[in-house]
Amino acid sequence: MGRYIITIFAVLVFFLFSFGKVPVSIEAQKIEKKTSGEIVAEGDVVVKYKNRVLKADKIIYDKKNKIIHLEGNIHLKTERFDLKAEKGWIDEEGNNGEFFNVEGVVEKYYYIKAEKIKKSKDRYIFYNGEFSTCSFEHYDWYIKTKKGILIKDDKVQFYNISLRFCKLPVFFSPYFSYPATSRKTGFLFPQIGQDSYNDFKILQPFFLILTRHSDMTFTYDYRNNQGNGLDIQYRNKLSSDSFYTGNFSFFSENAGKWWENRSLPPLKNRWRVSGRSELHYEDFDLSLVYDFPSDPYYFEDIYNATDLRYKSYTKSQLIALIDRRRFTLEINFDFIYDLTKDNNEQTLQRLPEIRYYLKKKKLFEKLPLYFDLLSVNTNFYREKGQSGIRSDNTLNLEVFTNFYSFSNLLRFSPRTTLYYLTKKGSADRTPVRNLFTFEDRLRYTLIKKYTDFYHSVIPQLSFKRVSKVSQETLPYFDREDRVKDAYDIDFSLFNILNFQDSNFLSWEISTGYTLNRYYYLGNNRLKGHKKPLKNRIYFNIYGFSGENTLYYDFRFNQIVRSITTLNIPVTSWLSYSISHSYDKGVFSSIPSVNQITNSVRINYKNMNFSGSVLSNIKSGYTQRKSFTLTLDRKCWRFNLSYREDYNGITGKTFRSIVVYINILRTDIKLPFVSRTL
Repeated sequence: MGRYIITIFAVLVFFLFSFGKVPVSIEAQKIEKKTSGEIVAEGDVVVKYKNRVLKADKIIYDKKNKIIHLEGNIHLKTERFDLKAEKGWIDEEGNNGEFFNVEGVVEKYYYIKAEKIKKSKDRYIFYNGEFSTCSFEHYDWYIKTKKGILIKDDKVQFYNISLRFCKLPVFFSPYFSYPATSRKTGFLFPQIGQDSYNDFKILQPFFLILTRHSDMTFTYDYRNNQGNGLDIQYRNKLSSDSFYTGNFSFFSENAGKWWENRSLPPLKNRWRVSGRSELHYEDFDLSLVYDFPSDPYYFEDIYNATDLRYKSYTKSQLIALIDRRRFTLEINFDFIYDLTKDNNEQTLQRLPEIRYYLKKKKLFEKLPLYFDLLSVNTNFYREKGQSGIRSDNTLNLEVFTNFYSFSNLLRFSPRTTLYYLTKKGSADRTPVRNLFTFEDRLRYTLIKKYTDFYHSVIPQLSFKRVSKVSQETLPYFDREDRVKDAYDIDFSLFNILNFQDSNFLSWEISTGYTLNRYYYLGNNRLKGHKKPLKNRIYFNIYGFSGENTLYYDFRFNQIVRSITTLNIPVTSWLSYSISHSYDKGVFSSIPSVNQITNSVRINYKNMNFSGSVLSNIKSGYTQRKSFTLTLDRKCWRFNLSYREDYNGITGKTFRSIVVYINILRTDIKLPFVSRTL
C-alpha cells in the first residue's frame, strides 16, 4: 500500500507535546477514523510539528478519553528529549503518561534506560533502570536503581542504587539524591593529595545557595601532619558589572619542619582575610581589593601545592575613579604586605595617592599642538623610617606633523616635584625638583605590497634630552625620585611582514649614541658614548611563534643579555615550547642569570597533558618540575598534578601531588547576573 501524506486540523499531543489546536503533519501508510471516534495511523507513522518529530508503527488517538496510545518502535525527538520505547501512552495535555522499555535523553542532560517511565506533570518516575549524565557513547559511569524520581529543575532521587564505573559497582546505598538544577546546595567533590609535609591531605567543599545572586562555599582542609582548617568564600553578583567576593581562611596548625631556620616562632592559629569588589555607576568606578595574611609564611605553607606559594607580597587597594570628558580623578589607597620579611615596619605604603589627569587637547583648532597635564600627589607612609608627601606634576606639549611618508613627534615636558617630609608627625623640610624633558622622533614609513604579504620598512631617528639636576639630597621613595638625565640620539630600523590569517614577523634593530660620557641601562650608569645594540625578532607564522631580544655591548664585545621563547606545533595535538634567559649581570645589580625552561603540551581527544622543567644552567641543577594530566569525558573529569621545587640556597626539595576526580560534574555554578528573571 502506498503512503499517504495529509495535514489535519486536530488535537494531537504526544510526550510533552502540548500544542492545543494547531496544524500537525501526519505521514503514514494508513490513516482512518473509527466509528468510536478514534483516529488510527499505522505503518511507519511520522508526526511532525515544527522541530518536533514522533515516529511509531502505530498511533491511536482516543478523542473521548483524550489519550494518545503508541505502539512499536517509538521514537520521540524534541529540543529537550530524544527517547525510544516499545509502547506507551500520553494524555492530550502531555502531563501524564507511561512508556515501556525506554532508552534516551531527558531534559537534554540525563541519559536513562528503564523498563518503565511514568510521567506526572514535572515528575518522571522510572523503574528498574539506569541513570547517568554520560552519553551512551561515553557510558563510563551510571546509577543502577530499582526506582528513580526526576523532578524537573529540582533534584533526582534514587532508591536501592549501585553506582557503577565502567560496569563495576563501586558504591551501594538504599537512597541517593542528585541535584537537577544549574545551582544546587550540596557537597562538591574533594581534592586529595600528599606533599613533603603531609602523607595525606584532603579538601572537601560544600556549596550553599543563599539567593539567586549570592552563594557561599565552605571548604574543610585536613592535613595529617600540618593540621586542619576551614575556608569560607562569599559571592554576590550585584549587577551585570558589579560584584563582591569575600574570603576568610583559618588554619589550626601543628608545628613542623617547615618552620626550621625561620626567625619567627611557630604559630598555632593562622588565617587570611581577602576579598574583591567592583562597583560601577555611570562615570564613577569604585574598586576594592584586600588581602591580609596572619604571617609572611602563610602562602608558602598553606598554598604549597599552587603557584601562590611563590607570592612575594599582597596588595590591598581602594580605588575611586571619576572619568569625565576632559579629565579623570583617581584616589588610590595602597597597602603592601611584604611576604619576604618578618615584619612590615619598613614597607613603603601609599595612603593615599591622588592622581589628576587633564586629558590631551588641541590648543588651537588649526594647529597640531596638543597639551595634557598629570599631577600625582602621594602620601608615602612607613611605620618606621622616612615618610612624606610628594606632589609630582608634568605638563606635556606635543606637536605632531605628517608629510607624505614622514611623521614627526616633538614633545616638551617640564616637570616640577615638591616634597613635604614628615618625621614623627613634624615637618622636616620641603625640597623641590625642577627638570624638563625634550624629545623628538622622526619616522619614515615605506609599505610594499606583495602577492601574499605586506612589507613595512620603518627607519626611525630619536633625540632625547633630560636635564641634569641635583637629586642626591632628595628623599627616595621610589624610582620617580631619581630621574636619570639623558642626552641621547637613538637609531632604529623596523621591518614588519604582515601575512594572511594574522601571521606576521617583526624585526627591530637599534642602537644609540650619548653626547654625555655615560648612559643608563636599568638602574646602572655605564661609561662610554656607544649604547648597546638591541636586536628583537617577534613572529607568529602558521602556529609557530617566538621572540628573541638580545643586547650586544660594544664595550665588552659580547652579548650581555638575551631572552628567547619559541613555540613549536609539532602536530595538531602536540606542542613544544622552550624559553631561555641569559644575563651577564653587567646591566643590573642582580647576579648573572642562565636558565632554560622546556615545556610540552598534549591535547589528544579528551586527554590533556602539560609539563615543564626549569633548569638552572649556571648552577647546574633542576629548579622546578611540574606536570598536569587531565582526562575530560564530558560527564566526568580526572585531574592529577605534580610539582617539585628545589631551593638552591637551603638545599631542600618540596614535592606535592594532588588528585581530583569529579564524577557527577558538581562544579560551582556562579550566581546569576541579576536579582530578577
